[in-house]
Amino acid sequence: MTYELEFFDEFIQNEHKTHQSSSPHSTIPNFSEKKKLIEDEVERIKKSLRNFLFNTENENQIENVIQHHQQHIISLADQVLKCIDEAEASSLTQISDGQTKLNLCKIMYKSMEELLTFIETYFSKYFNQDEKIPLAYAIMAEKEILEKLEPLQIEAKDKKVDERLLEVALYPIKIFANHQSKNGITFRRLIYLKQLVKDLDPLVKKETSENYTDDVFGLMFYLNFNTFYFLTFATNKISKEVKELSTLVDQVERLSFWVKLLNQNQVKPGFALKHDRPSIQEQLSTWLSEELHFIEKKKQLTFMMPPSGPLGKAERFKVNTILSVPQLAYSIRLLKEAGIITNQNQTELIRFFSQYFSTPRNKHLSSESLRIKYYNNDRSSIRFVQGILDKLMEHSKKEKY
Repeated sequence: MTYELEFFDEFIQNEHKTHQSSSPHSTIPNFSEKKKLIEDEVERIKKSLRNFLFNTENENQIENVIQHHQQHIISLADQVLKCIDEAEASSLTQISDGQTKLNLCKIMYKSMEELLTFIETYFSKYFNQDEKIPLAYAIMAEKEILEKLEPLQIEAKDKKVDERLLEVALYPIKIFANHQSKNGITFRRLIYLKQLVKDLDPLVKKETSENYTDDVFGLMFYLNFNTFYFLTFATNKISKEVKELSTLVDQVERLSFWVKLLNQNQVKPGFALKHDRPSIQEQLSTWLSEELHFIEKKKQLTFMMPPSGPLGKAERFKVNTILSVPQLAYSIRLLKEAGIITNQNQTELIRFFSQYFSTPRNKHLSSESLRIKYYNNDRSSIRFVQGILDKLMEHSKKEKY
């Protein structure tokens, strides 16, 4: 396929030479004819690109041609902008009826934007999202984002969104809006920022929510906000929850809950703030795995180490009973369900009894065996324990007051 932008190369160069010293509001001769030429050429290029796509089977050739034209269209759009006052750049799509130099530039720019949109829509597979956007496009996008940014901040603060999370979420948006030079902004980055603003706006404006901070956190996770700052916020949030739990077992359970939550929540496919980094899901998953491994090791070492001080002797002491493992398990369950034992963590409760109680046949009880019997009682064990309770009742009645 031949280079399709020669007309626009020559047209822009000739118009610039001819009207370089003219004011933006000066009248352009043959304005209507020039406008018609531009519009016809845009349609011709679209048709030529469509035919090329349908008649070419070589994927690499299609990609090279499309990206070559994309790059030159952006360059032409930037050349047009040089003829326009920056104050007018944010209103490039607003074309008046006057046959002026400014309006011809706006028509020219709009044609370049139309071609870019056409390529992005019909050749999305080959469109280079890492190509920089036209400068005028960046200026218009900045205006659009700034109009939404301040109301968004006010609404988020009113809804008590965590200040640090809000700061992290809006940081890349503010950097784009306040950056003096827009030359380095790519299509990929702008698409992400516009999507972020678009999704945040209704999220913080909705009337009711159980927790607006969690809503914003969930959106950032879905949009793969894979920056170091968001990862740090997420890990600090989880660490705080874990540290508030008093036992290692509870901490493991909480981290396991986060692993489950992480696996159930999806990240938007092909979407990322930092496309050259692992997704936030991958980064958090790695961190959670390391935390779980550390606490599991810590738990194992805790069980292996003998208690220090006076409890060192107690570690060798066991309460000997006449009860079998099923009978002991059922006794523990009765005491728990009757409210005599008030410990909430059943796993630790069973582990305690396995460490400090013994049966005639088992001096060292398995906590796993005791746990299984705790939830599965046989009739003979129930009858035996009921018999002991009857004996205790009779014995109690003999006591003299």
